[in-house]
Amino acid sequence: MSFRFEFIQKDYWPPTAWIAECVESDPVIRVQHGPQVETRGSWFCEAIWDGKFSAGDFDLTDLVFGSGARLRDGRVVFVSSGSTVDRLQFVNTTDKVLVSNSLACLLGVSGTRVVRTFDRYRDVFASIVRGIDLCVRRLPTESDTLELVYFRNLTWDGRRLAQEDKPVSARDFSTFTKYRAFLDSALERITANMRAIERRHRYEMVGTLSSGYDSVTAATLCRDAGMRKAISFQKGVFEEGGSGEDHGAEIAKILNIELSMFDRHSWRAKAFGEVPFIAANSRGIDLFFSAAENSLRGRVLVTGFHGDKVWDKHTRSLGPEIVRGDMSGLSLCEYRLLLGCIHFPLPFMGVQQIRDINALSNSAELAPWDVPGPYSRPICRAIVEQAGVPRGLFGTKKKMASVHLHHGYTLLSEATRAEYHRWLAAEKKEGVWAKCNSDEPKVPSKLVVISKQRFYWLNRVVGNLIGPQPEHVKKRVKKKMAALEVYLARRINLIDFMFPWATEIMANTYRERPNDNGPKISVEPSATSSEISNGRGAELPP
Repeated sequence: MSFRFEFIQKDYWPPTAWIAECVESDPVIRVQHGPQVETRGSWFCEAIWDGKFSAGDFDLTDLVFGSGARLRDGRVVFVSSGSTVDRLQFVNTTDKVLVSNSLACLLGVSGTRVVRTFDRYRDVFASIVRGIDLCVRRLPTESDTLELVYFRNLTWDGRRLAQEDKPVSARDFSTFTKYRAFLDSALERITANMRAIERRHRYEMVGTLSSGYDSVTAATLCRDAGMRKAISFQKGVFEEGGSGEDHGAEIAKILNIELSMFDRHSWRAKAFGEVPFIAANSRGIDLFFSAAENSLRGRVLVTGFHGDKVWDKHTRSLGPEIVRGDMSGLSLCEYRLLLGCIHFPLPFMGVQQIRDINALSNSAELAPWDVPGPYSRPICRAIVEQAGVPRGLFGTKKKMASVHLHHGYTLLSEATRAEYHRWLAAEKKEGVWAKCNSDEPKVPSKLVVISKQRFYWLNRVVGNLIGPQPEHVKKRVKKKMAALEVYLARRINLIDFMFPWATEIMANTYRERPNDNGPKISVEPSATSSEISNGRGAELPP
């Protein structure tokens, strides 16, 4: 069948969101999209890759970040990101198949709703840590069939949608020189692609910096490819460990990278700022990135996600199925579309050859950069130290940057919590839980909310009071306090049911006739050329 695309631009949509409609025996693939999606006769994308932009061959590589679709050999190839911090999703309705790079867009356009009484969405999304072969693909919905697709592509032949592995080149990573040459040459091509004059929307990179291994390594590599800016987050005084910092400011000076600092807790000041992150993976653990919204708008965000497996010498899961340590990065996949941002988690480059990369990490060649203990990433240390960063400035202690909405001082913001509880009350009135014989969640009293807000301080006081007790006593007390903390958080945030609520708000963004009741997620226009010169977006190359 000879397919063709029909493009329908939606100026009020998030800039890089898209959805494609495939009808059996119909050669026309109707694509609705935001204003920053690149559209051509035989392809469309919001992506960067290691090839010439004008050729549009992002379906022929595994080094692609973002998404799109390409007409190829009588089929339509829907291309997912070459990582598992983004995904495609599709839904089969009675008369068509809809494919999108946004779950919220898919729900809004199709009218499909996730099951409001299902309380294990976290398990569905967290299953991606088991790899692309063992993750849960089907999302519970009230109608139709909705599936999630990570890393692999989808093909449409006019009758059915099928998954397909990405083309993967056999690369030689037998020496550090060869692996480094692969990273450098791929970055050179990706940088040329994102700056191509044929693009309607050209990009520049912004990195992330901390005092760990992965973001510093990614920033060092991209600095050599022309990246000059990075962001970092100041550790809040309410976080465990006190007011210590993890921002890598000294490293930025050595690498000659302009570093912008942000408060990790500034998301509290924005009404419903948690919603896009929760709607992505039900937990929103990357919520702190919203503090850097203006720095990310219209740019390529370079991160070190999955470096903890790819570059760690002690990694044991060495197959091509991409087993992860956690699902960090995934909750950015809806938020980035609101900003017209492309997420580029650099460690995923060549990820399916993790066995070869790990062998290199354990080789005699990299022994000089192998430090004692369980936290050793010789490849990272070689790259960063060779760039002039002293050994003691990075990779000395493993730290956690994620936001956990049930942990410590971190709660939903007051406005978000109030709206969520209002939604729960409305669902109770509608009798949603009674209809499916499920126990309805109970909206907490003000006393419970106050109890959780004070709990953090109680936890700290108890920790100080137990003082020089035997280690097993300290562990027992800490375990009981942690259990009480999660119990109080669940009573306040009712975290198991936030996902359906958040997806309804986000889906409303894409509806032709949006519901005027309830909160709105604002979508500002993407940066134009004139705005770019004023710092709102990426600087265009000459």
